[in-house]
Amino acid sequence: MSLPATPPAPPLQSQLDAALAEIRRLRGVIDGSAAGTWEWNPQTDEMRVNARWAEIVGYALAELEPVSSDTFVQLVHPDDLQRSDAVLSAHLRGETPFYECLVRMRHRQGHWVWVQDRGRVLEWDAQGGGLWMAGAHADVNDLQQARHDVSAARQRLQSIVDASDEVAIIVTDLAGTITLFNSGAERLLGYQADEVVGQARPTLFHEVQDMQHFLQTLPAEQRRDGTDLFGILSERARAHTFSRQWTFVRKDGRQRQVRLSVSALADAQGDITGFVGMATDVTEVLQARAEARLAEEKFAGAFTSAALGMGLVSLEGRWLDVNDALCRILGYSRDELLQVDFQRLTHPEDLDADLQLVDDLLRGKRAHYHLDKRYISRDGHLIWARLSVSLVRSEQGDPLHFVSQIQDVTSERASELRVLEAEARSRITLDAVTDLVLSVDLQGRIEHANAAAVRALRGEGTLHGRHVSEVMQLTTEYAPQSVLDMSVLLDPDSNAVDLHSDLLLVQEGVNVPVDVSQAWLHDDAGTLRGAVWVIRDVTQLRARQREARQLAELDPLTELINRRGFDAHLQQAIAHLERTGQAASLMFIDLDQFKPVNDTYGHLAGDAVLWAVANVLRHGVRDSDVVARLGGDEFAVILAGCSLRRAQRIAGELLHGIGGLSIPWEQHTIRVGVSIGIASIRAGMSVDEAVAAADVQCYRAKASGRNTVQSETDGEADVLPPTVA
Repeated sequence: MSLPATPPAPPLQSQLDAALAEIRRLRGVIDGSAAGTWEWNPQTDEMRVNARWAEIVGYALAELEPVSSDTFVQLVHPDDLQRSDAVLSAHLRGETPFYECLVRMRHRQGHWVWVQDRGRVLEWDAQGGGLWMAGAHADVNDLQQARHDVSAARQRLQSIVDASDEVAIIVTDLAGTITLFNSGAERLLGYQADEVVGQARPTLFHEVQDMQHFLQTLPAEQRRDGTDLFGILSERARAHTFSRQWTFVRKDGRQRQVRLSVSALADAQGDITGFVGMATDVTEVLQARAEARLAEEKFAGAFTSAALGMGLVSLEGRWLDVNDALCRILGYSRDELLQVDFQRLTHPEDLDADLQLVDDLLRGKRAHYHLDKRYISRDGHLIWARLSVSLVRSEQGDPLHFVSQIQDVTSERASELRVLEAEARSRITLDAVTDLVLSVDLQGRIEHANAAAVRALRGEGTLHGRHVSEVMQLTTEYAPQSVLDMSVLLDPDSNAVDLHSDLLLVQEGVNVPVDVSQAWLHDDAGTLRGAVWVIRDVTQLRARQREARQLAELDPLTELINRRGFDAHLQQAIAHLERTGQAASLMFIDLDQFKPVNDTYGHLAGDAVLWAVANVLRHGVRDSDVVARLGGDEFAVILAGCSLRRAQRIAGELLHGIGGLSIPWEQHTIRVGVSIGIASIRAGMSVDEAVAAADVQCYRAKASGRNTVQSETDGEADVLPPTVA
């Protein structure tokens, strides 16, 4: 490209034309930014605004004219006006470089619109007074609404956590400092939230000997590392929810047995930000179980010394013999029991069921039976008993008498009732949640669904016992036509699905963006038995995230994807290739001799060249391809589902398209060439490795004379004649 050494100075008319063109360009930029602009003379109160300024508050510009500072005062919310005046006065006194204030302005239709107002004095008089100010209004109503929605969602979540007073919920940061301590934790441990939040770690509640015993069971290398209990539990929780029974010590010194599950908390990017522990008090349940085991052990004793109530009953229902344990259970002496029959001691509501089972024994329909029934003790209170009855027959098969074993399960029934009441409260809490909550076993059968899930998924019949794939289908944004295999979600070793990035719930043919939170369920022995899924509709959240991500990943000059967005798209392309095996190529593009354009004509001319090249690239590839400006005069194109051979043909077309550009600038015409390198995107690559592979080919293209295409598999460069200005 031949360039003049020193261009002649343009005549006055050319300078005026250039200035007018610059003014038109700046006006275009302002109009394109959708900002309302204003100018104001603080001394004369003369004020000018553009049409967008008026449009933000629902007016045509002519309806507001003549515009003055009074126009602004009449539209601004009274609560915001005093703050705005104070900020403006500080700027006019020279105390701040800008005037900037967030205010509410009344829309023509009566509602309030949030506006970000910013400006500064452009000209000062000799006494330091402002002569002329200019600024802009930006409509930030949607942003303020989004902030309000996030705040409301946090308050709803906090309300749900506080309502779960039957479960202790303790949240910590990565260092183990407690950040949340709900009412259930206060009830279980006797501490108030303000006593521990920000001041204590969960190890405060662990019984010392129980904690030391657990640490002693660890491998020697872990003990030598000096890691404390929180470090051990948090490390395990990073992989999956870790559950175990512990002894907790309340503030008043009393001990409680709890079932503690520890899980990791992650942000939207998947980075772990802390940990949550959920503890359930199982002290009374364990005590009830211990009592039951003790009663079972007493069965092995002799009839008279057995702690379990035992009795021999005649065919007519009278006690023939009873042991001491039965006397204690029912509160009668042995002589008193032998004078009555069991029917008189049985609660009337349970008698018919008991007699029907006795009749089945006598008819030979069953060999024995078990029944939970109520007895009436000597002092009149109810005793829940677990009754086991068998029939003794003679050698000829004739009935002789019954053998009854009676276990007092009153305390166990009371404990079960409390557990059932706690479960009922938990179900009520879950039914109040708008998210879909499903409990499934490892085979995918639904064990429980909250009210929201029933409404959304029920269709025909009940959800209980049905396979989750019968009532719900999940897919992904990357492959919306491919239904996700639910077994992937039920495999604790699978990491093939990101539960918080791209899942879609198929509902009546419509794909609804959702997040799926999953917690594993374990039985008392610690064996994995199922999972709980919480499915949340994130349509609006994902749309806002997508919009924010697009704004953050856009190059402002060329409106192409910037380097940050390029890295993210390339990482996705690599992951897609690893899942599908479909070919993909990467094109690295570098302008030839671009620096002289900036040096000779200035950076505005360089920007015009970059825009023109970007336009060729944008229209020269498929809509599914990703075109990015990496910085300076470097570009890249991610060609999904594209082999090297096809990428070479596309590169040749782009080469000719850019070579054919003729960019007018002042009295000159600028032409540029490009060097293009192509490399395959392969599974297992990192982003840097893929870029380096394509950059090597681009370097080969430049070394071979520029304005050429080089590919990984080409033996000879595909050379095109250079274009000279």
